Amino acid sequence: MILVLSRRIRAALSAAGLLLTAGTVLAADLEMPRPRGKDEAPGAPVACRKVVQGKLPNPDHFKWDGSTYRKVAEDAYSVVADVEYMGADGAQRKAKIQCDVIRAPENRFVVTKVRLPE
Repeated sequence: MILVLSRRIRAALSAAGLLLTAGTVLAADLEMPRPRGKDEAPGAPVACRKVVQGKLPNPDHFKWDGSTYRKVAEDAYSVVADVEYMGADGAQRKAKIQCDVIRAPENRFVVTKVRLPE
């Protein structure tokens, strides 16, 4: 009886070990949400804002209402923002803009593409 019990215990322990190993491998493959607090790329929206302000007409009548960004690849981010600006005809307008931003050496951010309203 002791021999049978020890075989059962060994089988249970090996099954538990396999489950733990498989669980850690699966957990490593899943993309876990990043903890709140420190942003991953706080300079990406700032770089986008500077470029957009320079490209829109009447840069002194420009308001950045807010933005969100997401990581699309290693050191590459997509920034989407709501802006208010004064058009060339003098009318106040609201629009969404989108920028592709990459992280350059020395933790600088470079805007590679800007999608502005027409």
